[in-house]
Amino acid sequence: MKRNIHLVSVLVVFLMAALPLFADYQGLSVATNYPSLNVSSSDMITFDLRIKSYGLAPQRVNLSLTGLPEGWEYQFVGGGGLVNAVFTEPDSTSTVQLWVIPSDGNQEAVYSFSVHATGENGDSYSLPLTITMGRQLPQRLALDTDLPTIKGDPKSDFTFNVTLRNNSANETLIDLYADVPQGFYATFKEQYGSKTINTLSLGAGSSRSVQVTVTPSAGVSEGAYPITVTARSSGAEASLPVMLEVQGQATLTLSGAGGILSSSAVAGKEKVLDLELKNTGTANAQHIELSSYTPSNWTISYNPAVVEELPAGETVTVKATLKPSSEALNGDYSLTLRANSKNAGNVSEQFRITVRTSSIWGIVSIVIIALAAVLLVFAVKKFGRR
Repeated sequence: MKRNIHLVSVLVVFLMAALPLFADYQGLSVATNYPSLNVSSSDMITFDLRIKSYGLAPQRVNLSLTGLPEGWEYQFVGGGGLVNAVFTEPDSTSTVQLWVIPSDGNQEAVYSFSVHATGENGDSYSLPLTITMGRQLPQRLALDTDLPTIKGDPKSDFTFNVTLRNNSANETLIDLYADVPQGFYATFKEQYGSKTINTLSLGAGSSRSVQVTVTPSAGVSEGAYPITVTARSSGAEASLPVMLEVQGQATLTLSGAGGILSSSAVAGKEKVLDLELKNTGTANAQHIELSSYTPSNWTISYNPAVVEELPAGETVTVKATLKPSSEALNGDYSLTLRANSKNAGNVSEQFRITVRTSSIWGIVSIVIIALAAVLLVFAVKKFGRR
């Protein structure tokens, strides 16, 4: 343990002693972030150079290059034009680009050359550079999304926000596909556009957001449906599995027995109507309450008044006991019957009820008319002789 502490102490002392040596350096330097590049073609290659003066007087620094292969060309570029020198001030940095243009037909090999910076006072610095021809990043594509699973009802569109990345050295033309269940269909759009796309061009190392919208088939059942999104170029392919969770939706219909929406009734008398309440959806309907809107002084009651649960695809018969007003006149009347569910919304239907007055009142009317006629005849006979 003591030996380790001693070694660390010696190392710290050495580093502290060396720091002034670096701090006291005087001269020029030429630097670039990437002094060795791999390229796959004979296109122009660019090096970003930094020429720095350490503790030297202001001076002109000439730039040159040696060791370039035969047939290759180069230029130093700065300030939007061609340059052969830069001016440096004490402890300042000047920036220049080196453009290297290889000749055609170069074989796969490593090509080395050097950049030289020479000051007016004889200070100089050389930076070796290398270019490896014939090597490139393999084509790679990547797909990802923050929400790989989306839930919705059968009538919803399911939209996934997908990020597509081109992890290669060249711009690539990419085709987009989606493997969906039978009856489903998918469309691709750029995230901030409305135009449908199937192919896009993506620059080297860049990414783009794409919206993938999947529409389920009509009448799709409740359940989970896997989807595979694929991006494919000439030399690479990426796939992204996502999931649609279709949640069932209850849908109600209300009608008279056999779909009939009309009936007849007698004023002041009860009439029982058989109603059919049906769930045509894909999920159970919960807590269905029945209600109505009727003409004035009419009454209506339901048995049952509440259906606690109606499974998908099933029908229940509800008996509605209707009583028109005793003062209702002969004719057609409209009333609205409603069914309201917690998870299926509400449905309503218009029913036409033809009302007629009671036959008893008709008989009474006839009797009254007959009595009036008899009395009239009697009066004529009795008083007519006088």
